[in-house]
Amino acid sequence: MMNDAETQPASKRTGKGLAVIAVGTFCILVGLGTWQLQRLTWKEGIIAERQAKLALAPLQISKLLSAKPEAFRRVVVSGRFLHDKEIFVGPRSFRGRPGWQVVTPLEHASGEIVLIDRGWIPEARKIATKRNAAQKREVVSIVGTAGWPRKLNYFEHANDPQKNQWFRVSPTAMAEKLNLKHVSSYWVVADASSNPGGFPIGGGGIRMPTNNHMQYVVTWYGMALGLLVLSLVYWRQGRR
Repeated sequence: MMNDAETQPASKRTGKGLAVIAVGTFCILVGLGTWQLQRLTWKEGIIAERQAKLALAPLQISKLLSAKPEAFRRVVVSGRFLHDKEIFVGPRSFRGRPGWQVVTPLEHASGEIVLIDRGWIPEARKIATKRNAAQKREVVSIVGTAGWPRKLNYFEHANDPQKNQWFRVSPTAMAEKLNLKHVSSYWVVADASSNPGGFPIGGGGIRMPTNNHMQYVVTWYGMALGLLVLSLVYWRQGRR
């Protein structure tokens, strides 16, 4: 049976081990909180920059191929829709309803083409004859926001042109699938202006990045504070 003299050194070693673990964990938690705080500042900067671009007056584009509008820059393009070449991207939901984004080529008088993300339609409106009112044949001017291709995230699905499955707009691949030439490398997301018949519903293709970093900041710093309080309580009880 161990006496008090034998148990005290073991208890001290245990206390030192726990202290080392607590200090290390505390530093990690504070580091994670600080990292998320830096990412919060970075993300807020991106959102502010994009909102500033969206607030600018629309840029008139007459030469589609040579134009290089910045992403999130509002633009105006004119031409005729090639409705027989429309493509559906998705599926996408809108207010809990399943549906699709309609992407239609717009041909300028010069013969140059830009893809227009016209907006969302429900599954029941996927057949063009059920939205004839919005299938305009005359020359139209579209106000929207420029978009450019980006790298896929790890968990995102890749487009499958062979199966005509599209999860995002890809001007080059879509132009090849539709056998179109002189297609711009950017596309335009139509604004929320109403269409005859109510569909497509525009304006939904431009999304700001999610910004949950403040929640993570509070979480990591809160855990660090909780660990500090528990450590102080444990230390005081040990002294007693």
